[in-house]
Amino acid sequence: MQLQTNNLSYTYMKDTPFERQALSGLNIKLDSGQFTSIIGHTGSGKSTFLQHINGLIKPSKGEIKVGDWTISSDTKQKQLFDLRRQVGMVFQFPEHQLFHETVLQDVAYGPINFGLSKVEAERKATEYLELVGIGADLFTRSPFELSGGQMRRVAIAGVLAIEPLLLVLDEPTVGLDPQGQAAMMALFSEWYKAKEKRSIVLVTHRMEDAAKFSDQVIVMSSGKVLEIGTPEKIFSQVEKLKENGLSVPESVKLLSAIQSKSGIELETGKFTKEATVESILSFLNVKGRDHDF
Repeated sequence: MQLQTNNLSYTYMKDTPFERQALSGLNIKLDSGQFTSIIGHTGSGKSTFLQHINGLIKPSKGEIKVGDWTISSDTKQKQLFDLRRQVGMVFQFPEHQLFHETVLQDVAYGPINFGLSKVEAERKATEYLELVGIGADLFTRSPFELSGGQMRRVAIAGVLAIEPLLLVLDEPTVGLDPQGQAAMMALFSEWYKAKEKRSIVLVTHRMEDAAKFSDQVIVMSSGKVLEIGTPEKIFSQVEKLKENGLSVPESVKLLSAIQSKSGIELETGKFTKEATVESILSFLNVKGRDHDF
């Protein structure tokens, strides 16, 4: 699902003493079928931008186009109902959005709300609960009786069950342990790759996730786009990222340190353990491997 902004700006509490410019003249184009990560320091405008994608907030100036829909300051909420069928939103701590009596009813709520029969909605709910790893033995349980990780998976199943084309993720792994974070990102990656036209926009503070899963990365600062590029391009700019309060993946830090100490050029844009080890082995095999570093 293609997404494009044209001079998108947003001001919180406009014309009050507390007025604050959150976005300023954003011009972004995201093609359908892409996994895009957005990184930036706290207050850079990442989450504000995400909330524009399905009209939770509307631009103060400019516009955002999502698929066949255009959202501007005068767009009516009733015009956005069908858009929200196409754009699934997963916020931080999505388990806080659970509300129904049983797990199955909670996940089926969205499909029913968008016009499916109860039978068809429960079929969808079953399919996506199984996808996120929730077994049938939990379907009739209250979601509030589950563990925190299970509750989050149920909430995410509820978003996936409406079968969006674009999935918008705002720090979806926050509060999870490393194993839970890895499992959650693997789940989103699996969903994304299952159908060609699916797209993801992810806001994250985890540079490893932005590097490993993304086709492109957007760097935001003070409500503006600082840089757009491939993970390799973005995370090769170590000093520029540091200047903006951002880090790079641990693999990049390691390879950059080896390069700096040895004076030997090597590829630092490696984001998996396997690729990092391969780069180090290649470095050890170069002519100057016996240099003292």
